[in-house]
Amino acid sequence: MKYYIKCGTLELKYSTDKNPLDAAVTTLGESNKFDVLDEHFYIDERGFRDYTSADKLTQVIKLSKVCRLAGWELNTEDE
Repeated sequence: MKYYIKCGTLELKYSTDKNPLDAAVTTLGESNKFDVLDEHFYIDERGFRDYTSADKLTQVIKLSKVCRLAGWELNTEDE
């Protein structure tokens, strides 16, 4: 499968046999200090989606769930 994965400014095209959640975890690992993440990952086979273009075929996964599976902690305090 080829997924288009987007979370904020993080965008990655990913060809894999992984499920969407595992693909999101891998994509999170590709982020860098310049990426600004949104509260959701949008995963679609048809192109990049976000909150305005996602539809019933788009997989929407909470960032907190992806971070938890990746072993990351979110800083929820205002800086």
